[in-house]
Amino acid sequence: MSGGNGMKKKHRIFREIGRVAVNFGNLTFASLVLGSIIKGDYDKLAILLVGGCVVVLLITSGIVLLTIGGEE
Repeated sequence: MSGGNGMKKKHRIFREIGRVAVNFGNLTFASLVLGSIIKGDYDKLAILLVGGCVVVLLITSGIVLLTIGGEE
C-alpha cells in the first residue's frame, strides 16, 4: 500500500518541478527582453538567441515534467 503513496509523491514532485521550470522560463524570457531593451551595451541578437534557447529548454523540460507528474 505504501507503493501507491510513493508514486503519488513522485508524481507530485515532478509536477511541482515542472511548474517551477515553466515559470522560471517565463521570467527568464521577460528579463532577457527587458534587459536587452534597457541595457544596449551587448549584442541584442546574441542575447536573445542564447536566452531563447535557455527559455525553450526550461519550458520544454517543465512541460515534460508536468506530463510525467500527471493531472491533479
